[in-house]
Amino acid sequence: MNTSTRQQHLHLKLARAVFWTALLLALLTSVALFMAEFQWASEKTETRLNQLLDTVETTAAVAAYSGNSAIGADVLDGLLRNDIVHEARLLNDRGLDLHRLRETGHARVPPGPVLVRDLHSPFGEREVVGRLLVFPEARVNLREARHAAQVGALTSSVLIGLTALLVLGLVRSSLSLPLSGVSGALHAIRAGEQERLKPLPHHRDDELGQLVNDINGLLATLEEKFAAERLLRKEVQVVERRLREVFENTSAGIFLLDGQGHLCMANPTLGRVLGLPGLSPESLVGQDFPALAFADPEQFHHLFHQAGSHSTAMDLKLRHHDAGPAWVHCLLSRQTDGQGETRYEGVVYDITERRALELRTQHEADHDLLTGLLRRHAAERELRRRLDASSHQPQAVLLLDLDHFKAVNDTHGHAAGDRVLLETAQRFKSCVRSGDIVGRLGGDEFLIALLDCASLDQARRVAHEIVDRVVQPIALDQGIGVTIGISIGIALSHGQGLEDLLRAADLAMYEVKRWGRNGYASPLPEGAIRVERRDTAGAWTQADTLPAPKSPDVSQESISV
Repeated sequence: MNTSTRQQHLHLKLARAVFWTALLLALLTSVALFMAEFQWASEKTETRLNQLLDTVETTAAVAAYSGNSAIGADVLDGLLRNDIVHEARLLNDRGLDLHRLRETGHARVPPGPVLVRDLHSPFGEREVVGRLLVFPEARVNLREARHAAQVGALTSSVLIGLTALLVLGLVRSSLSLPLSGVSGALHAIRAGEQERLKPLPHHRDDELGQLVNDINGLLATLEEKFAAERLLRKEVQVVERRLREVFENTSAGIFLLDGQGHLCMANPTLGRVLGLPGLSPESLVGQDFPALAFADPEQFHHLFHQAGSHSTAMDLKLRHHDAGPAWVHCLLSRQTDGQGETRYEGVVYDITERRALELRTQHEADHDLLTGLLRRHAAERELRRRLDASSHQPQAVLLLDLDHFKAVNDTHGHAAGDRVLLETAQRFKSCVRSGDIVGRLGGDEFLIALLDCASLDQARRVAHEIVDRVVQPIALDQGIGVTIGISIGIALSHGQGLEDLLRAADLAMYEVKRWGRNGYASPLPEGAIRVERRDTAGAWTQADTLPAPKSPDVSQESISV
């Protein structure tokens, strides 16, 4: 069933409403008219009965006074010959009681209310000699009332019907047909078209004319909005296409994670950035992103839990990369959609070259260019970190100063001095463990930290080996060789800070210088310092001495020459 079949015209609805309303009004009018006519007929019957009683009152009074039944019967029969009398009765106090009832073939209808007339003496006295009772014929009243009601109902129905038809015609011609025309024309117009409703010639200044104008205004507004929407849609499509191109062709990997860290979406670049070029974005969906991508997934989990509405960033090492260690910079932010579901948006881009440059820069900043050993600030920083982290473990610090190094520089030049420093550094590293700290403080001064040193004796053994190695000849160019010595001060940490530890080692090294150089000194429990020296023949001597204060006139520079 199509729309036109289901549609109900307004004038037909109005016709049905007018018909049922007119029918109800006619019914109510008929009922009201019948009741009014019945009341009027009853009053009319009562008046006519009184007139009849006036006519027969004298005769009835004679019959009642004399008790003459024949006269009384004639009076009652005369009354019943009138259609409006249903029943008559004559009686007196002396036993006269005459009764007449109309006999009809119709169903008995109860009579109307009784009309009683007192009969007075015909001889002028006001004595009541009897009573005459008359019951009106209700059927006559009903018949007259019904007839009058039918005539009135017919008349009112005709008038109401004619009025309803006239109103219906006026409504149909003035309202329903124009509205149907407007509705049909509006139904035929498609949104966004330039077609408009035609003005109604006879309704320019009434509500229908205003309705047509308003509809045309709405159509014009809709046309403007549709045009703006089409333009906006084109712009959005252009932006979407550009964003899609950026998403698919950017050098950064873009991804979306669920609340458990599984991939929900990825761009084609993500696999290449992660070192997994053979995996398509579809194959990445659903995988555990931290375990798939990173060498240390816990670092990403930390970033994952720290992520908020603002981006959180971290440099992370990749798990898969054929060309060596690779790093990415990861930006991650948490978003919540309208359904309350949490998602994590992320971007990763390759920073391997930058990371390598940073490591090289950091290495150059922390390491001596000549020897490759840690510089002063880097060595002290690392030693301080270990002291803070392992305060319960003993750490041994050795301060080293080359003996007669200035003479090598003065005699053979700075290139020879550099060769001596480089060779000496290699000999230092060969005497310690890979995890110990070896640094160049500047010039010919060095620092060695024996981490987690078991005892002072272990530090002494290392210092003893360093002295034996350093005094070995160092070959220069053109077959020239030089020999230098070294003075070492040892200090063992017992919970003190770095500055106190270095001060104690420097004081011990000063004692070696003071007792002839080329040896090492270490503290004794009673506060003295033990100095052990190696002479030119390779023999070792030992002396325990109290530390002497440095002379203010003699600098460390002059002692170490």
